[in-house]
Amino acid sequence: METLNEQQLQAVQFDPTAALQVVAGPGTGKTKVLVARVANLIINYHIQPQNIIVTTFTNKAATEMKQRLAQLLSNTQVNINDLIIGTFHSVCLRILSKHGHLISLNPGWKIIDEKETDKIINDIIMAIPDQIRDYATSFKRIINLCRPSKKGDGWSIHPKLVKREISRLKSLALLPDEYLKQSTHDEALAYCYTQYQLQLHSLNSLDFDDLLMFTFRLLCSHRCLPHIQHVLVDEFQDTNSIQMDLMFLLAKGNHHISRGITVVGDPDQSIYAFRNALAHNFQEMNNKCPLPCSQVVLIQNYRSSQRILDTSETLIKQQVRGRQERLPLRAQFNCDFPPVYINFPVSFIQGPSLAKEILYLKALPNLFNFDHFAILVRQRRQIKSIETALIEHRIPYKIVKGHAFWELKEITSMLNYLNCLYTDTDYNAIVASLLYPARGIGQTSATKILSLFKDHESSSSPWKILEEISSGKHALGINAKGKNVITIFIQMIQKCQSLMKANTADKETLTQIFNTLYKMSGMEKEYIYMDGKEQLTEPNLENPRHKNIQILRNFFLEERELESLPSNPNILTPPETTTQSPIKNHMRNFFNSLSLFTSSDKISSSQRDSDLPEGAVTISTIHGSKGLEWPVVFIPGCVEGIIPSIFQSDNKDDSESDSESDSKSSQNTKKPTNMDENLDEERRMFFVAQTRAKYLLYLSSVETSNNPMFGGPSRFFTPEVMKTLTDDQKALESVHNIKELYKAMDVKPIKNNPDFSFNTLVKDYSKFLENRRESMIWSGNVVRNTNTLDLSRNKISLANPISSFTTAAAIALESGQTYQKQYAPTYSPTRRNLGSGPQGQLSPVKKHAPRLNIKGSPSPTRNFAPTARNPESPTKKFAPLKLRNNIQVPPMYATPSPRLERSPKPMSFDNKVPDRVSNIQARRNVRRITSTPIQLSDMKVNPVKSEFPKSPKLEDTTAAEILHNPADMIVDNRPIISNAKTLANAIRKNPIAKVTTKKKKATTNTAVKKETKIEPATLENRKPLKNENDKTLKTTQAKKKKVKKEPCSSQVDIFSQLARAKKKAKIDNNEIIILDD
Repeated sequence: METLNEQQLQAVQFDPTAALQVVAGPGTGKTKVLVARVANLIINYHIQPQNIIVTTFTNKAATEMKQRLAQLLSNTQVNINDLIIGTFHSVCLRILSKHGHLISLNPGWKIIDEKETDKIINDIIMAIPDQIRDYATSFKRIINLCRPSKKGDGWSIHPKLVKREISRLKSLALLPDEYLKQSTHDEALAYCYTQYQLQLHSLNSLDFDDLLMFTFRLLCSHRCLPHIQHVLVDEFQDTNSIQMDLMFLLAKGNHHISRGITVVGDPDQSIYAFRNALAHNFQEMNNKCPLPCSQVVLIQNYRSSQRILDTSETLIKQQVRGRQERLPLRAQFNCDFPPVYINFPVSFIQGPSLAKEILYLKALPNLFNFDHFAILVRQRRQIKSIETALIEHRIPYKIVKGHAFWELKEITSMLNYLNCLYTDTDYNAIVASLLYPARGIGQTSATKILSLFKDHESSSSPWKILEEISSGKHALGINAKGKNVITIFIQMIQKCQSLMKANTADKETLTQIFNTLYKMSGMEKEYIYMDGKEQLTEPNLENPRHKNIQILRNFFLEERELESLPSNPNILTPPETTTQSPIKNHMRNFFNSLSLFTSSDKISSSQRDSDLPEGAVTISTIHGSKGLEWPVVFIPGCVEGIIPSIFQSDNKDDSESDSESDSKSSQNTKKPTNMDENLDEERRMFFVAQTRAKYLLYLSSVETSNNPMFGGPSRFFTPEVMKTLTDDQKALESVHNIKELYKAMDVKPIKNNPDFSFNTLVKDYSKFLENRRESMIWSGNVVRNTNTLDLSRNKISLANPISSFTTAAAIALESGQTYQKQYAPTYSPTRRNLGSGPQGQLSPVKKHAPRLNIKGSPSPTRNFAPTARNPESPTKKFAPLKLRNNIQVPPMYATPSPRLERSPKPMSFDNKVPDRVSNIQARRNVRRITSTPIQLSDMKVNPVKSEFPKSPKLEDTTAAEILHNPADMIVDNRPIISNAKTLANAIRKNPIAKVTTKKKKATTNTAVKKETKIEPATLENRKPLKNENDKTLKTTQAKKKKVKKEPCSSQVDIFSQLARAKKKAKIDNNEIIILDD
């Protein structure tokens, strides 16, 4: 009691015989109030635990409440297990299990799951009479059950609408015959409802809505729980009308009016209208309750910072109609960082930018792990882009989705086999078991078998029909292999049924039954002895499917008895329950527990996350986040059409609201049916999402979208709300703010960290904002790839801080050789790092034109004009070699760019280039080239300054930079495969010198073949470029032959290699270009 605040204490000590409403906003400690009130009822008011009923919204909340009560009452003699606690469905299950015979429920009934109900409804729609179908699509219909057909040829009855309307009728506790008697009934819905209930009756099953409906009808006619003295309801705002009526019936006990009621909830958090929840439940309770209702409002928030509460409170106050005013929530700790609002120009930037924000916050040492982050979406269609961004940034994540484990193929298949043992009326389970694993029965044969079952439903059992099919009595066109499969299937079921006759449900017998099904069905062979179509020599016990089966087996073997209700001597237990087989009772409890008490997180998620030492970011819908909290929350997609989501329906998951409103399809006037009520629900949903955050909150929208249904920032961002938001994360604005964040989270920062600097992080985040959140900045560098980004270090500036991969240049440097980068010549701006040296001077090695290899006489059609010829030069005189920061451009790429041609400074020619004829050599396996001698003079070129900063280290050169040829006008996107040696040779400092020496030796020992014709007179009479005249130019041009020249540097040579490789790949129709020495 000492830990309770004033309002909480008032609620806990309130009169136990009266009706109390506790309005508990988000984070105000409503669970604490419930636990304390139950303990107070037991200790101070001496109410026995078995006389108290507590209903919660989830089984997880019920388990948490039990644990808290056990800890609180650990020093007493109170047995918490006697307390009746659980969801409305689980409490009703216990009541019907004990007293269901009073309303003629057949013994041994079980709960049918969602997949089975969906299949039943689909089968009903497929077999619906044409008269009913025509009525459903006509204007005479009273309720709309149709949607546009996928084929685009009209309207068709939609299973989801049928299921929704049946659920609505059951929430009104109406049976099919009672609905037919109403003058406003819809013929099509009445037909579907009737057929649906007949199918459930034939399967001796109840769905979830039946649990509530039949319990309501039971309590209306029988006083089954006369000992109940107090009823407490959690999350009261999310209950529907039948649950409220059940609350009043349970609270009656043996009295003529309801008494002893405590409800806890928040009308501002009512977000389940699509499940018939009533947002105005608190007002409705005042109208229905036979006792006057008192109300206590909790306003002290223990979860979120005041800045977050300011935003959420401003948001919820926008609702002016139908909302009860209350005092604003007050935070109990300081964290002075307002929520961040980001309006992205386009949608594709949103996901990557938010992922980078997560990385910056995660980088704070000893403060966050990935479990502290949550991304909440309104619609599941938003998850794909966010998931892609997290994958690209190597951020672990988990998507909250209920019952994912139980939807696995191997799990559903094994459950079908177990269901075949439990009941012989589930034809769908029998047919599905024959189909999987594939053994010789196809879909066509399965359909025929199912039709035969239904035709002989009243006269013969399915096992007898299968025996007749295997013996050939029924001509269904099944071959001998298929009949053998049916025979083995029958033998398997008979063997397991003989084991089920045991008097006790011991683990040994249950294990034998489970293993027999697993082995004889062929699933064991499929999973551990087969790899595709190949048989393994040794069993593969590490197969994930086999491991999942083992998890299911352990769950099947667990002893679980549904918590029983306190016995009542006036009500007899039906004899059928006591005479049922123990193993069958065990299986019944097993199936019911699957429907009510299992979740994917219990089995699959916890095992997956155990391998992640830093946790995983949670991706959840807003509905799935109800009742949870995280230190940092992101809410993307705050745009019209998503938040609020009133223009499209989200039908992908039942945890999402179906926001498509059919005014004709709803006769429940308590459910929102107009735009204002839908908008209020969307606002409450946004309010719930914001109040999941404890310290930091991000909201984001998109200015423009490709989808016309989504347009611009949400209407909820009013000027009042915008005043509470900021554009960037203030916690990363300065070192002081970072320390304040540590203080708010009660974590001490690591002092004197040698690898990490808060100052560097602040600077990096500032540059990140300057770049519009498009590029990750780390240690002052732009990070293009975050695969192996080390978030624990930002002081050491590495040449490549983001990846363990290396480049060809780095490999070349490791060999101990000295290289200087050389790049493909270009006059367009690039990002290449140009070498330094005296400007305006030619390298001594580069004073000669490239050597030409001559072998044989080429065909005249294979001779080409020099690619570097300058039309303005005199006869046989070519434009000088252009310099760019002391890098000589080969003549074949020496065509000046338009920018240089407009330069007012003329080129000067001072030195002559020696004759090229002395450099001619012969090389084997090379096409013979005839060349006319060319003489070039030295030149002086005005240096061109690089437009990009110089890179400090050579290994920054990438393969893309080496292989980029600006002169290539054809884009070839085929992948190129090469090796580091080839790429490293392309950027060596002086590759020509060695080649020249070798070629000179080759020239002395190799004679030039006769086919190569070079006139000596031409060489002797060759004069400097400045002495030539126009007449000589015309004469020489007339005689000149086309020449195909070799490049003058190794990088240009790699372009030649690449051109040859591309040509070869094109000829061979290859999708990959292989570049090698």
